[in-house]
Amino acid sequence: MHFLYRHITLLLLVFTTISYGQVPQDKIKAKIEIEKIEGNVKITASAENLTEVIRSASYRLSAIKNNNKSNNQSNNSQEGIFTLQPSEIKKLSTAQVNLEPDDEVIVLLLFYDENKQIIAKDRVMIGDEKKKMM
Repeated sequence: MHFLYRHITLLLLVFTTISYGQVPQDKIKAKIEIEKIEGNVKITASAENLTEVIRSASYRLSAIKNNNKSNNQSNNSQEGIFTLQPSEIKKLSTAQVNLEPDDEVIVLLLFYDENKQIIAKDRVMIGDEKKKMM
């Protein structure tokens, strides 16, 4: 009987360790908000904690602007680290880009865990509606 209790205890410890070791990586939501203001685009990056525990991560917000007429390209990137309380929504960063009629802007927001693995992302494309409809 003592042998059986020891095996049951060992199995419980193994299953408990496995269940705590596999934390799902989709607990933070990445969100890009776009606001057009007089020929400019205001980009706001925010994060939302979808859990009831404190979460931390790092982020990178990139705005890649292409001009289809002149083939010019510019890249603006911002990085940082944040911590979210349970169910908290936090604005992380804002950027502003001027937008000409032939411009196309790709905005990418990536969240990374402590191992530099992507845990959440959002992507928005702005401009050059003629190209999108073809």
